[in-house]
Amino acid sequence: MLKQILYGSGYLAVLFLIIIVAYLIWLKPTPTCFDGRKNGGETGVDCGGPCLSCEIQTLAPLQVSWIKNFPVGKNTVIATEIKNPNLNWGAENLSYVFHIYDIYDNEIYTLTKKSFIYSGEVKFLVEPNVNIEATQIGDIALSISDLNWKSQADFPRPETQIRGLKTELGLPIKIGGLFLNDNSYGLSRAGIFGFLYNQKGDLISASKTELGKTGAFEEKSFQLTFPQNIALEKIDSSKTKIYAEAIR
Repeated sequence: MLKQILYGSGYLAVLFLIIIVAYLIWLKPTPTCFDGRKNGGETGVDCGGPCLSCEIQTLAPLQVSWIKNFPVGKNTVIATEIKNPNLNWGAENLSYVFHIYDIYDNEIYTLTKKSFIYSGEVKFLVEPNVNIEATQIGDIALSISDLNWKSQADFPRPETQIRGLKTELGLPIKIGGLFLNDNSYGLSRAGIFGFLYNQKGDLISASKTELGKTGAFEEKSFQLTFPQNIALEKIDSSKTKIYAEAIR
């Protein structure tokens, strides 16, 4: 009886060892960066080591300050301001979607685009010719996703200048000037944003133009054209604001 117990215990131990080895080789889940556990060389739960930096995991989301729309014939201009509260991290790539609703809160139109944002940046997104009438719009929401975070050192903001601004208060209103790439490297693309305000300081229109590639220390002229349905007497040209964006 004692031998049988010893032999049985030995067989069970061997069988248990075989099961453990089989589990470790074939059945145990491979550690990932999304399993909610600190494993696979991570320095935190699903972060650090082979996974995303733990600092990225704790970054604050981008903030939407305001969204406005303005009529332009049978189409609409949509403009928004977003902020990156993270002072040491920017997003080299991001996707954003404008969700447009009617007065009954039914989503009637979506517009998907890609952009970027630098560390601590206040950024503007302008879509100058959206194919929907402003009278059909009840509300607009913005969603942002797929952010490819980079440290400030790896994704620095280029040095640029805007100068020589001239405003033509005709129909349409035009604002021209010069954009300077003040860097020793070229820019893959650059854009200019313009905003018009009335005498009360209310934003009444927005425009955008793309400049494309700009070489090192190159200067390019630009012109912004605003919708013709703006009453000139409402504009306070001293409050006009022009912004540039650029990416290497």
